[in-house]
Amino acid sequence: MDIWLDTSNMRMVQKAIRYGILAGVTTNPTIISQSKRSLEDVLEDLLHYQEGPVTAQVTAEDVREMVQQGQMLYSFSNRIIVKVPITQNGLEAIHLLSRQGIPTMATVLFSPHQALMAALAGAEYIAPYLGRLEKSGGDPWKLLISIKQIFQNYQLKTKILGASINSIEHVVNCAEIGIYGITIKDDIFDQLIENQHLTTQGVEKFAHDAKSIETSLLVIQE
Repeated sequence: MDIWLDTSNMRMVQKAIRYGILAGVTTNPTIISQSKRSLEDVLEDLLHYQEGPVTAQVTAEDVREMVQQGQMLYSFSNRIIVKVPITQNGLEAIHLLSRQGIPTMATVLFSPHQALMAALAGAEYIAPYLGRLEKSGGDPWKLLISIKQIFQNYQLKTKILGASINSIEHVVNCAEIGIYGITIKDDIFDQLIENQHLTTQGVEKFAHDAKSIETSLLVIQE
């Protein structure tokens, strides 16, 4: 499963790179506004500090303007994936952009039929909002299973990138279902890599026992 970061925090991006598990970075208008920086500056840094794709979302609601914004974002870098909300106009924009070879990600998605329409329109990725659906009383895991089955039935190549991930349990559920990947906030990433209590106990036991081993093989030379 690929792990993306949903962030504009360059320190967190660099941290994830050190572990070798960062596949890409997603952004949205909320993330950009919270950064207190221009969209161009944020995208430039995200593209510089990691080698994967970066998403940027159109803000227009009119089809023509959505397409124009998508074209401008892709002209900024061919590693940009254009995020488009899955509205009626968004579907049309996804179709028009995909015909131009511009990769898109259908976002703010909550149902299997939205996923199917996005895939048929040409979206390269879809981003179902799992945590938000769960908070509203829906079943995000039933959603993912249904989308995955539909895509398999018709051999659709659109990738499922789980979004609005609120816990480690969400991460594990996505992995068990077998979707392409997830995009997570900084705090969830930190939880994924933090030391676990039993692991720490085991390491401390090894460290204690290692003191009685006679060896020069593991001696660090100054």
